[in-house]
Amino acid sequence: MIIERPIPQKAHIGSAIISCILSLVIYGTLRFYAEWFTSTQITTIFGGFVSSFIFLFSLTSLSNIEMLLFGEDFACKFIPEIVVCLLISVMSAGVVHRVCATTCILFSILALYFIDRISNDCYHKSSTTPEAIHHRKGGGKKNK
Repeated sequence: MIIERPIPQKAHIGSAIISCILSLVIYGTLRFYAEWFTSTQITTIFGGFVSSFIFLFSLTSLSNIEMLLFGEDFACKFIPEIVVCLLISVMSAGVVHRVCATTCILFSILALYFIDRISNDCYHKSSTTPEAIHHRKGGGKKNK
């Protein structure tokens, strides 16, 4: 018998606070080094990659706050939560450079794909189980 322990409320609070602080630190870093991020094409693309971490951390923070308020089974939906976090990260990248905003969208969608895969592996382990294949006895045609 496997006993599952509930995740304490403190874990959601701590994760939400740390994620919010990290997104603010990344935003400050983008603003502080804006000239460096716009100096070459590669650093501009790298600025979009760094901005996608704002999406990742803001989505983590928002998800943990919602799980704290609405219960452990609450999951982020596409329209309100994911779109809002994507808009926040794209606007923060757009302050630096327009190409940063475009690459931020691409890197954020890629990150969201991998977050979804990891989430499905962790939380939906036994949702579908393959059934045994039943073979017919006798096989081919019957001769009359």
